[in-house]
Amino acid sequence: MSPRPALVLALILAAGAAPAAFAAQTPDAAPAAKPPAGRAAKGVGVVTEINAEEAVVTLKHEPIPALGWPTMTMPFHLASPDLLKGLKVGQKIAFDTKEAEGLPEITAIHKP
Repeated sequence: MSPRPALVLALILAAGAAPAAFAAQTPDAAPAAKPPAGRAAKGVGVVTEINAEEAVVTLKHEPIPALGWPTMTMPFHLASPDLLKGLKVGQKIAFDTKEAEGLPEITAIHKP
């Protein structure tokens, strides 16, 4: 075998091994890492909508500096449907929130 075909054969063999070596270094091949713990904060807002079936309340809330959120209107899941008791559209509330699977969740409601 001349040097050139040997070089070509070596490159082909090396290229065939490269995808396996590369795959071992990709994040998909790494063991699953635990997601970071959800951030928690306190906020104040006005109830604009209540969805009792899905235990979701929409609030127009004031800025929440701990989360870097400006004033906005957004839905929040409730940690417990019991938090809906006595809640009314137009009511101003103070609330504790945390991220649950990347989504905001209200864990407690207080009088402002």
